Amino acid sequence: MPRKQVQPRVHVSVNMAISLDGRISTRRREQIVLGTHHDRRLMDVLRARCDAVVVGAGTVRHDGFPILVRDPAVRARRVARGKPPHPVNVILSRTLDLPVSRPIFRRADTERVVFTTRQATARRVASFRALADVVVLPRQSLSPHAVLDVLAARGLRRVLVEGGGEIHWAFARADCVDEIYVTLTPRLIGGAGAPSLLDGKGFLRDEHRRLKLLSCRRVGDELFLRYRVLR
Repeated sequence: MPRKQVQPRVHVSVNMAISLDGRISTRRREQIVLGTHHDRRLMDVLRARCDAVVVGAGTVRHDGFPILVRDPAVRARRVARGKPPHPVNVILSRTLDLPVSRPIFRRADTERVVFTTRQATARRVASFRALADVVVLPRQSLSPHAVLDVLAARGLRRVLVEGGGEIHWAFARADCVDEIYVTLTPRLIGGAGAPSLLDGKGFLRDEHRRLKLLSCRRVGDELFLRYRVLR
């Protein structure tokens, strides 16, 4: 029996700006910008280094902006390395209950891949195939390992995950995260229903994922933290 081909390891980073109490938005999911231009610069640098950026359905429904390298100088350096101007925009949605009018589906210079499951109707899948490359995974849930296997097979080996908290939780629970970049901003948001850096059920006492602080940089009132996930 031939051996199953193992896809090369994908390096996965998470990047997110949070309030001091760990929130990424308010209990009403309002559109807010937590970080300063320094944070947005870091976001561009991280996006320029990666092959694909992953977001969840909630993020698309919340704002739906395309994932771009916005800084012209950073984008030019990326292109000089032989890469397209922007990373592949990867969207995870179990049912494809997404508004097709969002700008992320209208940008002409970005490649889009939408991962979904058998929960999505054939009609929805057909409608999104006109907007993106649609991958229907065989299970009822979106497995981070399955998503990364498909991306690796397409040569996308550096992946950045930009939320929201449910997607971060799924990747962390599956032990698929290598690094975490956190911009700690000088705000308090609070609210039991406000989304956080890591949502989902959460880890119990004996399940905590351990981190090693690689760097800590202060710019004004913001702290830029970089962690490696220990295994």
